[in-house]
Amino acid sequence: MARRKPLIIAAAMFLLAMPVLAQETPTDADIRDAHAALLGLARDDGTPEKDHAAAVYYSIVENPDAPRLVTRLEVGGAPCRSRFMSALQFPNQWATLTFGMVDLRRVTSVIAYASADDMIAGVKPVPVDSEKAVQIVLTGKDLHCSSRMSLSGEAASDPVCSDRLDLTLTDAREKERARKALAIVAGTCKAPAFSKK
Repeated sequence: MARRKPLIIAAAMFLLAMPVLAQETPTDADIRDAHAALLGLARDDGTPEKDHAAAVYYSIVENPDAPRLVTRLEVGGAPCRSRFMSALQFPNQWATLTFGMVDLRRVTSVIAYASADDMIAGVKPVPVDSEKAVQIVLTGKDLHCSSRMSLSGEAASDPVCSDRLDLTLTDAREKERARKALAIVAGTCKAPAFSKK
């Protein structure tokens, strides 16, 4: 654990020193895209549909028998908190709805790994800004909370909170989205993971 702290602090200083942060204030679209990146939305195709202050993301379905996921993401007056509603629709079945919220101010640690195996084992972390980083794990108490209900009439589940969000960096586009998302978590949200120790 002691080894990870210098990596986190070094990454924080790198992100906070980036010229883009000094010159530009993130737009609503930038902030919404940061939340979308951290929730794994629009990883492949990219452009969501606009819905007033929200954005609607559709999963790519090549097989007509596969389920379709539609997510409405909204970032309101508090830019570090987002609300989302996802509908998972299986062909010829009722949809299951998920309602949730993410609060990026709760991020207390950010750790990068050079492989999924290292991430699973929790070994060999690399600097967050390293070209070798392919997985980034953000953690914090009750970072991501959600509850589910089925439109078929089943009772809604009790809220479930997760202390973790993952970023997967498989190509240049995802690395750029991750960089921007982490810059917003650090600069706009002032998450504890990026505060000077």
